Amino acid sequence: MILISFLTALLMLFIYKKTSNQAAIKQVKSQIKASLLELRLYQNDFRTLLSSQKELLTANWRYLLLNFKPLLIMIIPIFLILAQLNLWFNYKSIQPGETFLLKVKFIDEVDMEGINLDLKAPKGLTVETPVLRIIDEKEADWRLRLEDQVSEALIITVNGQRFQKEIPSIKNSLGRVSTIRVRKNLWQELLYPGEKPLPAESVIKRIEVVYPEQRLNCLGIGFHWLVAYFLLSIIFGLALKRPFKVEI
Repeated sequence: MILISFLTALLMLFIYKKTSNQAAIKQVKSQIKASLLELRLYQNDFRTLLSSQKELLTANWRYLLLNFKPLLIMIIPIFLILAQLNLWFNYKSIQPGETFLLKVKFIDEVDMEGINLDLKAPKGLTVETPVLRIIDEKEADWRLRLEDQVSEALIITVNGQRFQKEIPSIKNSLGRVSTIRVRKNLWQELLYPGEKPLPAESVIKRIEVVYPEQRLNCLGIGFHWLVAYFLLSIIFGLALKRPFKVEI
């Protein structure tokens, strides 16, 4: 996480420097400092105070506008990075003897009471419960127990049509855990890039294995990976902006 945050800070500083008006940002920051100094020096001069406050508000508004373009551009790579990091840091893999849920969400047109559902578990997995059909939610659930390392995918059969869902391998350290496979859709594929999407004409919207979330530990304190990622990226960014001559 430290390494990724460091590289993210470098990338964001590069994008910010190339897409922002550095000279204008430096100038408007000087105006803000000058206005703040005037507020302190002329506390007893009401007219000067009003003028300084007006200049301060104008400079702050201009500063926000100057930052809008680079921040808008940075959203795209940050979004793609977060989608990938979610696979590596958000979930713990299931260990032998533990159970988890398999959830299959269907499109609205599916008749949940009439469809024929079957689940085939690979070696190393035991299906502990029959299918639970949640009619109003268009969802079918199973509970499974992991017995050993799984090398094959789950196979869900819907009215004779087969769909697969990979089961993340057992890991004791950092590893990629894909919990959701979605129907072909650009937005959904960007959010959940862990597996090849289901066909666009599929009756299934998504297949999900419900795994426990994990925390990053520092000095005995658990942090969500998003908190650690953004804090470290900001710290690295602020520390590196002067050596790389970036005006923020």
